Amino acid sequence: MTTIHSGLEASLGLSSGSADKTQAAQSKIAQQTVQAQTSASSAQSGEVAITSTAQQLASLEQQLAGIPDFDQSRVDSISQGLSNGSYQVDARRIADGLLSAQKFDAQASAGPASGTQSNPLKAYTGS
Repeated sequence: MTTIHSGLEASLGLSSGSADKTQAAQSKIAQQTVQAQTSASSAQSGEVAITSTAQQLASLEQQLAGIPDFDQSRVDSISQGLSNGSYQVDARRIADGLLSAQKFDAQASAGPASGTQSNPLKAYTGS
């Protein structure tokens, strides 16, 4: 019969003199040792498993990096229209956009229980 340190014996829930429990404890210790060695070898080799979600996020990040923050051709067109006086400001559309933004802010600060937002960007997109 193999003797196991009494502290280990107690932590594994073994009673002294039980050969089956001793073998089970030794098996459990061996499994933990193998797991620890496997973890250590993975850490040493520098291998990292990346989930499919992380791969998708990385792909989206790369795609977004190639998109400009604003539409330069639209900015140029509006600038030219302002310069030559051909750009028409639609005061009603601006007012509608401001009111929609105010409603959106009020609903967002009130929380989700205050109702649903149909389309908070409608006034901004011109739809």
